Amino acid sequence: MERKKSLTRRQFLSGLAGAAMAPGLATVSRAQQGAARRDRPNVLFVFTDQQQRTAMSVAGNPAVRTPAMDSVAQAGVRFSRSFCAAPQCSPSRASILTGRWPHSARVITNAEALGGRPLDPRIPSAGQVFRAAGYETAYFGKWHLGKMVPEDGFETVEPRDSGEGEVLAARAVEFLKQKHDRPFFMMVSFINPHDIYDFRKTEKEIALARRNIVLPASRTDDLRAKPAPQAVYRDEDQGVAAKGFGDDEWRKYLEVYYSLVEKVDAQIGRILDALRAQKLDRETIVVFTSDHGDLGGAHGLPFKGPCMYRELVDVPLAICGPGIAGAGRVCDDLVSNVDHLPTLCDLAGIAPPAIVQGMSMRPLLENRRPARWREFVVSEYYAKQQWASPIRMLQTTRWKYVRYRRWGEELYDLEHDPDEMNNLAHELPESGEARQTRDRLAGLLDRWMRTTNDNFNQLEPTTRAGQPLDGSATAAPPKKNKSRSKKPPMNADSRR
Repeated sequence: MERKKSLTRRQFLSGLAGAAMAPGLATVSRAQQGAARRDRPNVLFVFTDQQQRTAMSVAGNPAVRTPAMDSVAQAGVRFSRSFCAAPQCSPSRASILTGRWPHSARVITNAEALGGRPLDPRIPSAGQVFRAAGYETAYFGKWHLGKMVPEDGFETVEPRDSGEGEVLAARAVEFLKQKHDRPFFMMVSFINPHDIYDFRKTEKEIALARRNIVLPASRTDDLRAKPAPQAVYRDEDQGVAAKGFGDDEWRKYLEVYYSLVEKVDAQIGRILDALRAQKLDRETIVVFTSDHGDLGGAHGLPFKGPCMYRELVDVPLAICGPGIAGAGRVCDDLVSNVDHLPTLCDLAGIAPPAIVQGMSMRPLLENRRPARWREFVVSEYYAKQQWASPIRMLQTTRWKYVRYRRWGEELYDLEHDPDEMNNLAHELPESGEARQTRDRLAGLLDRWMRTTNDNFNQLEPTTRAGQPLDGSATAAPPKKNKSRSKKPPMNADSRR
């Protein structure tokens, strides 16, 4: 994202004055804005980048201490089955903002990667929706959806995404201390623990061997029964940074990772303290989540890549505020970050955009049984840098089904194999429970793709250099590009 100076509300409103609102969004009268001020809650949406769902002490992780994140869960509801619509920054963020699946939001991969594109402001998104309803809107931090423009609907903008997060926290606190004549909708987007890509440097700067690290049981997975792109990622792509790691090396990696999580938590704590100091906590919906996870040694892999393991697609989610029932309650229903926009609209009494593919979590937050709820969640993947490897995941409470274009399938019984080691789709038998389950889930995915107009079946994988494969359905994995160094440089683009 282009770095620029923070815009004042007046400057941004000036830009908005001459810009057309997204289709389906109308301007509001002063009377409507007054109604919003009196009757509607504020919204504080805080999210991190690349944080596993279990990287919170409230989730039972003894290796990390996150009092600020925990406080949101303890005051409200924590979701134990929360998923990202895509395990990458740009498409996941597009889903958060629009309530649409990545392919529908037309952001299928990171903005700078093969097939990447910015978020189209003609697609109604959160800033536009809440501003049109009379809210004062603000966005602080990492955007990663192309260049932010006035049409995105945010009046006050602070785009800097310093890894420490101190600047963002300070700006958010400053915003909270201002006098607001309207309810506010504020998003604060921290970059960490994304800086795990620099773990070699960071591990020299922190005290090691002080945490009770629980290593992932799947770290010994040899990937032989898994789709080929996973081994290619490990052996030739960013995974080489940790190839051959033993337990000691993975402990150091995770010590760096949890250290980064705790640094973010401290900055989130500053914002929540300011919210309470301004006596705004009782009238503010607070959401804490992340855009996607980090493999963290699961299946012998670091960072994020072409796979759909739980460490990557499960994300933390906690929501508290007025109307949220049962402080400290844990909800086990399947939710996705496409649900954020419709949920917040519902809680604020705002009509969502005409096209929203997520579901409002309000009944779950109010501890009511919804008349209907989803049987499964879906996550999408297209490419990293110039390497296309299209994937779709469909997960129920017990089963996970993953389909690659041209590279096969995965099927996991999460009840008996929570670490996703035994790929039941590898050498799938002609009959039996695994075959029946695979066929049922494959049928659900096919129907979902038709219903949502997903063009997955037209997407084609490439080599890591972005070149077409040879056209064979059983083509060998892409060969190593010898022009690349053994360990790809972790520059701004390659780390995403």
